[in-house]
Amino acid sequence: MSSTPPSPSQRLGDPNPTTPAFEDGHQWITAYLEIHALSHTTWRYAYFLWFGIGMVTLAVAVSNLLGLSGSTLGAYWNKWAFRRRTWRKKHSLANAKKSGQAHKQPFLFPSNGQLLAFSSLIIASLAATFLGPDYIAPSHQLFRRAAVPDVTAFIPQYTIEKAWWSSGNRAGLVAFALFPLCVLFALKRPPFAIFAIPFFTNRHADHLIWLHRWLGRLIWAFAALHVTFWSVQLFKDKRADTDHIAYMYAWLFQRFIFAWTAFILFTLLILLSLGPIRDKYYDKFYALHVILVPATIIMSALHHPPLWWWCWLALLLWAGERTWRGVNWLYLNGFLGSSLSVPPIVKADQKRLAPGQGWEMNSLFSDLETASSKPQFYRHHRLSSSTHSLLPLNATTFSIPVGYAHAEILSGRTIRLRVITPGHLTWAPGQHFLLCIPALSKFDSHPFTCASVCDTQKPGNDGRTIVFLIRAKNGWTKRLWTTVVGLLARGQRHLPGQIPAGATLPATGVLLRAWIDGPFGSPVRTDWGLYSTAVVVCGGSGASFAVSVLEYLCLCMAGRDGWSLGGTVGRGRNFSIRRVRFIWILRDFAHMQWCASVLYRCQSLLPPEALQLDLFVTNFNPPVSQPSLEASGQTQFDATDTSFPSTRAIEVKGVALDKNDLLEAQMPDDDYVDLSYYMGDYTENGELGHEEHRLDLTNFDGDNDERVRGESTLNRALKKEGTLRRAITRKKKESRRVKRSSGVPEVPPLPREAGIPEDPAPPSSEPLGRKRAGDRSSMSTASIASQTSSMQAMMREAVEEPQLELDEQEMRDISIMAEFARPGRPKIDLILQDEASTAGGRIVVACCGPTTLNAVVRKGAAALMDPSRVRRGDKSGSIGLVVEEFGF
Repeated sequence: MSSTPPSPSQRLGDPNPTTPAFEDGHQWITAYLEIHALSHTTWRYAYFLWFGIGMVTLAVAVSNLLGLSGSTLGAYWNKWAFRRRTWRKKHSLANAKKSGQAHKQPFLFPSNGQLLAFSSLIIASLAATFLGPDYIAPSHQLFRRAAVPDVTAFIPQYTIEKAWWSSGNRAGLVAFALFPLCVLFALKRPPFAIFAIPFFTNRHADHLIWLHRWLGRLIWAFAALHVTFWSVQLFKDKRADTDHIAYMYAWLFQRFIFAWTAFILFTLLILLSLGPIRDKYYDKFYALHVILVPATIIMSALHHPPLWWWCWLALLLWAGERTWRGVNWLYLNGFLGSSLSVPPIVKADQKRLAPGQGWEMNSLFSDLETASSKPQFYRHHRLSSSTHSLLPLNATTFSIPVGYAHAEILSGRTIRLRVITPGHLTWAPGQHFLLCIPALSKFDSHPFTCASVCDTQKPGNDGRTIVFLIRAKNGWTKRLWTTVVGLLARGQRHLPGQIPAGATLPATGVLLRAWIDGPFGSPVRTDWGLYSTAVVVCGGSGASFAVSVLEYLCLCMAGRDGWSLGGTVGRGRNFSIRRVRFIWILRDFAHMQWCASVLYRCQSLLPPEALQLDLFVTNFNPPVSQPSLEASGQTQFDATDTSFPSTRAIEVKGVALDKNDLLEAQMPDDDYVDLSYYMGDYTENGELGHEEHRLDLTNFDGDNDERVRGESTLNRALKKEGTLRRAITRKKKESRRVKRSSGVPEVPPLPREAGIPEDPAPPSSEPLGRKRAGDRSSMSTASIASQTSSMQAMMREAVEEPQLELDEQEMRDISIMAEFARPGRPKIDLILQDEASTAGGRIVVACCGPTTLNAVVRKGAAALMDPSRVRRGDKSGSIGLVVEEFGF
């Protein structure tokens, strides 16, 4: 390159410096691009950007350490930041129904907190790109670097305000500087996932992944500006001796080729990450993502070595976290040696409903419920209730071989997977794992929330059993469902060659090799002990998150140390939660099978005033309306319902019930149930501002509502069982009220043996709160004679179709829980208001469900935030929100 002194135009500050003449085109373009590079002092814009990011991060970390979320300032912030809005095109539900399309959730906008965070990043990045001069003279002292010895004299030594090439360079500088932040938002495991470090911001990838996606798109936008501005400059500038545009010579420069390679790879990365493509082809998206991310970063680094440390830092974080997770994965799945050596053993056989065996509830539960109502059973139940699998307490099953998954078919086209890893691990309630089934694919892993609680103090493997509830959709989950159903249809309990030597095969379900990575997720950061009341809300398969949280809370309230259960409470700290309200919105009654055993165990741990269970079933038809009651909006019992006898009265366990009793048992007895939206398929204006559908609160996008064999029969049986149980409970309550009003003394209960709790009979399903003053009686767990239809016809269907496999104890749990399952949709805002009005301190709301439920709960929680009450010292005005979603 020539050492000709600068031209007069350069000394005067020409924004387009002169390039000396060279005979060789490669030398000319090399000199041209070297001259048009940013000065070292201009890099200060990237430093300023990171200084701002660091200050905000530090403020969040300090707020986290000081617990400012419960302060007045935190209440003001949460009241605004919690809210998320949804949008659905008018009449889209009706149009989808006509065209036969599956139900689609409304579009969910980011929360106010997310919008503020991303808007701040956009503003800061734009400021770093366009505010101030583009090119700062090297003579400026701030952040000045030592001069490079071979710097040509043609490099501008003066400040340039604006030019196509200088603006393009600044856009590229900002894009480079944001690479590490984008990678940090996606990392899952500390210490490489810096934001997830507990004593720092304690924000995990599930709450930052939305920012990761949109920051990636923002970086691409700045890269596109860089390409566009530089393209304009290269088309404008010409080589003096040939009069050819500089763009022609740029292809002779190797780093220019690296630039276009990086931009093309980056563009592919962004396109393949778009929601429709990502959701439909997740496996391919993930594989290409793992390939394209490092390729884009490496090509970007080779494009401009003076700034490549930003790229190498991003790549180091990405590769380091992947390596760290890989080592943990090898240990966890036994490739580095198993920490367990437990031979598979067989426990006592359990009585199951075999194909071809008809059954009715009235003949099934009598002996089981009578036996389970003894105080001795309750004492055993209370002490051993930390059996963390979604099976009945005393269910006798085989021991799952370590490293394998036991897959069983449940209602709602759902697979229950129970896994025990060879390596020890602990997890917090509500966290998720990445699950890989090698029989489906050795390279695809998918996130699923764990529906069980770990117990480090429980002997054996039961306390380490990871339970997943996986509902069949499309893609990987559909392949899993097809594999399990296909094996069962052929009478196989495992894939050929995939079973450990000497292992005992399960009586139900199949064994599949399984690999686990995790745990991950922000629920680990929740300090449940800071609150006095917990409201747990879930919809559909979101129960996986909710039941693990519920079981953890109930065990802690019953006296267990939360530290040994994977939580943050323990080591001498008091657990302050005194009341839990559990709200589960189900599509069908049969879906109670997913979690009924856990709910029954939790109910047995706590008195009625400490735990309230509310289950709402949205897929039902209200009873037939009678003309005399239509004006008032009430409905009458359907006389054509074959589930009940046509006589005017029936007698169940010595309690006479007429049709009025059955009617009252089907109708809401409080203000918490909404039946208005059952008048049509959707409403024009829902509470979130868009038309609503009965599936909005229960179905995630892609959920398959096809029923398996036996599910319809189970639905009818459970609906009837719940009606009868509620009717008897109300009848007994009314009888006691009459006795008290007439002055007849009640027979006092027999004295209990010291140390033996009272009979754990399920309490009435009448909610506390608005009717909390009323007497809440307990119904005997003796059998209720339900007149159900025989399942013989169902059993004779084609064996290729999947079939529910239920044992007696699991059916007992589902039957008891049927009393708490009421038709209708909950008025969540009223429920939250009721709990807030009676809470003695801070309230925490935990939620997992479809888009609409997420928005409804956020809206209700935000409405309850009252900074003025917090300012006066009333902590009930502060609401904590724990949401299982990919966004905060």
